[in-house]
Amino acid sequence: MYANSTCYDLFVDNNNTLYCSMYHQHQVVKRSLNDPVGTSAHVIAGTGIAGEASYELELPWGIFVDTNLDLYVADFLNHRIQLFQYGKSNGTTVVGYETPNPTFHLSFPTTIALDAEKYLFIIDNDHERIVGSGSYGFRCLVGCYGQDSQSDQSNPLYDFSFDRFGNMFVADGVKSEIQKFQYLEESCNDSLVAKSIYKSAITSNSSTYIHHCRKSGSYYQAIQMNVTITGVYTFLIKSEMTVIFQYMHQNSFDPFNMSKNAIIYAIINNLNYLIDYRSPFQLMETLQLQANMPYVFIMTTCSPNNTGNFSIEVFGPNHVNFNRIGEYL
Repeated sequence: MYANSTCYDLFVDNNNTLYCSMYHQHQVVKRSLNDPVGTSAHVIAGTGIAGEASYELELPWGIFVDTNLDLYVADFLNHRIQLFQYGKSNGTTVVGYETPNPTFHLSFPTTIALDAEKYLFIIDNDHERIVGSGSYGFRCLVGCYGQDSQSDQSNPLYDFSFDRFGNMFVADGVKSEIQKFQYLEESCNDSLVAKSIYKSAITSNSSTYIHHCRKSGSYYQAIQMNVTITGVYTFLIKSEMTVIFQYMHQNSFDPFNMSKNAIIYAIINNLNYLIDYRSPFQLMETLQLQANMPYVFIMTTCSPNNTGNFSIEVFGPNHVNFNRIGEYL
C-alpha cells in the first residue's frame, strides 16, 4: 500500500485488511491485502483537514479494529478516543470530555487496544500512565501515582501488549526496559464484588493544613477505612469541587506531611477539562489492600475557598468500614 504520509500505527483485521493512521494527514486509510494489484488506499476516518468535529481527526495515532470491523482511533490532539462504526464516517467519542457522561479524561492518547470483552486499554501519554475500562468504568492501571522508580510507577510510555493470560507488557520510553504487570484474576471476578459508599462534604468548618501550593490553609477531611478480607479494591471518587487532592495512607497520616506513608496520591482537576461542573467529576483507582491494616483516606483542596460535596465508592471482595476521624492518627 502506498501512503503519502507516515503511518504512526498499523493494524490488520480478520479480513486481512491493512489499516494505517496517517498522523500528519489527519485521517485513517485502509487497503485489502487480498488484492495483489491494488496499490491505493481509501479513507475510512478523517477528512485530511485537522478538526474536532465527529467526522474529523487531529493527529490520529493508535488504531484498533474489533471483530465487527469497527475502528477505534486515538485522536491525539483532541484528547479523545473516537469510534467509527463499520461503514460510517461520523465517529463517536467513547473516552474524552465529549462523552455524554465524562468519567475519565485523557491528555494526548497514543496506543490503544481492545480485549475480547471490548474493554479499552489506552496509553494516556501526557499523564504517563495506562488506563483501562472494566465493569465499573475506567481506572488507572500503570503509572497511577506519578513518576517513581518502582515498577508500578511509570515514565513516558512507548507501547504495550498482552499475552494470552492477560498479563501486560509495557515498553518504558526512558528506562529502555520492558516491564511485566501480572493479571490478577480475583480483581475481575464480579461475583465477589461488594459495594461500600461514603458521602460527605468539605466545608469552611473542616480541618485545615498548609499545602505546598498555598501559603494559607487548605481544607481536608480524613476517613479511616478498615477491610476484613485481603484483596483488590477499586475506588470511585466523585467530587463537585474544582481541584481535589486525594491521598491514601497506610498505618497513619500527619497533616503537616501529607506525603508520609501515602500509598496513593492523585489530583482531581476539573479546571483542566471541559466538562459540566454541575455534574461531579470522577476518578477511579485500583489497589491491593491488606486485612486488618489501618488505612486513612484524605480528601483535600488546593484553594482555601474550595468546598463542596464528595463521595467514595469502593468495590471489592467485602464491604469496607468508614469512620471519619480527627486531625491525627
